Amino acid sequence: MYSPNNNFINQQGSNDNTNGFEITKKPSGHFNLKVWGRFPPNWIANLSTGLASNRISINGGTAKKVKTLWQADFEIAATNTAINLNRIDFLAFAKNGADTDSPDNISLTEFSLGDPNKNDGALYLELKAVDQIGFLSSLLSRLAFYTLFPDAMVIETIDGRIYDRFWIKGVGGSIPSATAIGTLKHKLEGYLVK
Repeated sequence: MYSPNNNFINQQGSNDNTNGFEITKKPSGHFNLKVWGRFPPNWIANLSTGLASNRISINGGTAKKVKTLWQADFEIAATNTAINLNRIDFLAFAKNGADTDSPDNISLTEFSLGDPNKNDGALYLELKAVDQIGFLSSLLSRLAFYTLFPDAMVIETIDGRIYDRFWIKGVGGSIPSATAIGTLKHKLEGYLVK
């Protein structure tokens, strides 16, 4: 439970502590959400969809797969209509997703793709956009649809603007196919605000 002395909100983990999360309140009024463990390939899309459906936005953070375990650290902000964070099972979101679908109506101001051969087999994707709740959820769900999954990511929201970077691989850590990259590029072009 919340303690004003250390700003600790909630923590949950599996019996062997392989999977877990910890949430603490920051002086800014936002919250720090740490998540670790073994998850399905689309776990970040699942988590971000669950957060967005509860009116919680991800303002920034990082996630990286180290061998078979993920380590993520996100700054999240709850809107006035968000549910109590003590009642959220973040691990269930990560593993199973939420009962809602991600919107497919995001907008971008800019994007760039980098050659997987220059990024250890990962497709580099950099995005810029106006902040939108559900943005990350929509993007990651679209990537998963193309069987593309982040291997690492850096999420930033500064002054209402999104600056996100992803290193993306195919199923099982494979190099993304030219077809998947081409299809993704076409979809991202459709998201550009003209």
